[in-house]
Amino acid sequence: MKNYLFLLFVMCAFLANAQNVITGKVIDSELSEPLPGASVYVKGSSNGTITGADGKFELNVNDDEGIVFISYVGFKTVEKQFTFDGQQEIDLGTINLQMGNELEEVVLVGQDVLDVALQRETPIAISTVRSDYIRQKIGNQEFPEVLEQTPSVYVTKQGGGFGDSRINVRGFNQVNTSVVINGQPVNDMENGRVYWSNWLGLADVAAGIQVQRGLGATNLAVPSVGGTINIVTKSTEKQEGGRIQTLVGNDNYLKTLAAYNTGLNDKGWAASVLLSRWEGDGYVDGTKGEGYTYFASFGYAPDDSDHAFNFTFTGAGQ
Repeated sequence: MKNYLFLLFVMCAFLANAQNVITGKVIDSELSEPLPGASVYVKGSSNGTITGADGKFELNVNDDEGIVFISYVGFKTVEKQFTFDGQQEIDLGTINLQMGNELEEVVLVGQDVLDVALQRETPIAISTVRSDYIRQKIGNQEFPEVLEQTPSVYVTKQGGGFGDSRINVRGFNQVNTSVVINGQPVNDMENGRVYWSNWLGLADVAAGIQVQRGLGATNLAVPSVGGTINIVTKSTEKQEGGRIQTLVGNDNYLKTLAAYNTGLNDKGWAASVLLSRWEGDGYVDGTKGEGYTYFASFGYAPDDSDHAFNFTFTGAGQ
């Protein structure tokens, strides 16, 4: 019996050593400096890692071929194809990431209305977050927590139910920070606060988020001393497709959703719909909750016109 166990141990050790490895180094192409915390993951799987302080990474993969995505907030994503042809390790070398405004992929029209600042064109300190990054990081967190790694932004949960988180920009709280959704301010008109429990569905429908630090590009009379958080959910900028998703988390958290985007048709019309439900016991005792989110957006953006319309209906009862 001992001999069989020994052989089994040797075989497991052999299989572990036979695992393929991908290495490389991620740097900022403009500054030629390493990018710590960059995401490196295999396409179509949950297998991934992040770069260290020196920008280097080591990713163990089981497939003999595939595609690796290298991404970092505020930079353009890079794809690298790999094929293991007998060897067990592939070095991708130095991978240069270029700065890029990810919102350009989803905000093609109406930038003056949406008050979107353009990277390296508008003299404003900005950070942009794409929709795929939001879906990857949100989990069972509240929507503002997606921005916790954004420079000059501090996010924390508060006592109470789901949606009572707090966000500070440049040290200023939400009273002095403007939150804008598709060009419309949502701060309370009397005290300037933002009740995130009313906007839980944004994590599922946001096409992108832009944080403008300090006085931003908005032409509205809003309290943007700390900064402006600009959230875009325009249906006319989304590609056709849909998804059904189930998310399970700690403390009996369960979330299910269904969403579909028609895409922009030949006549310039588009629509996006989403329905979701969540429930959980909460990390803190006494914060058990259940909620529903509905979202419907109808857009009109003809090719022969400089104007575009977007009608949005959303709610998040809990």
